[in-house]
Amino acid sequence: MRTRSKGSVTPFVIMAIVAIALGVFAFEWINGKPANTDSGAQSVADASAKADLAALQETLKTSLALPLDFKHIDSFSLLDKNALPVDETVFEDRWSIVFFGYTHCPDVCPITLQVMKNVVAELEQLGKPEPQIVFVSVDPVRDTSEVLKKYIAYFDDDFVGITGDQNNMHDFTRSLGIVASFTANDEDPENYIVDHTASLLLIDPQRRVRAKVTPPHEVESIVSDYLTIIAAPS
Repeated sequence: MRTRSKGSVTPFVIMAIVAIALGVFAFEWINGKPANTDSGAQSVADASAKADLAALQETLKTSLALPLDFKHIDSFSLLDKNALPVDETVFEDRWSIVFFGYTHCPDVCPITLQVMKNVVAELEQLGKPEPQIVFVSVDPVRDTSEVLKKYIAYFDDDFVGITGDQNNMHDFTRSLGIVASFTANDEDPENYIVDHTASLLLIDPQRRVRAKVTPPHEVESIVSDYLTIIAAPS
């Protein structure tokens, strides 16, 4: 009787190994690619995030909820209403509602800033955390820091004002998808009109753009949407 040496492999074992290999190959071929645990987990996470976003949107009145990775406040260097340097850190560690406008605006801008003043007052009365209100000029040529400071004082001295070099301001607003167009005034060249995006942006403490607050801007709907979004998973 012949004995097998230690460590030798029987034909049965070899056949089993081949069968397993063929089975794995067939599975991958049928499905078009190898099984990937990490990829599958990511797909599940993405689907869950989309479901959460859709559920959140259903509860909002006038705001458009945005994915967590939609847009982020990148580095910038501008001036505040006191002519002091201001950068992206102004948006860190607290929620902010940002409005883009200009001080010569005849109607939308002053009305919206008054609404934001009332939003802050309503949240204070409710004992809820108040957002930082940031007014960003789309007309930095006329809106110097001094002009911006006087204008904001009509509404609330605590509001943040941002202006600066025209090219830098353009880069900043464009990075956030804010559009502004200028209409010349032949009779009074200094009194030109600026058409601009009227929506507000809600920025979270990690500098992520979490929502676009679309018109009409009403205190009740803004307060409701703001409280809903800041309480949502992030």
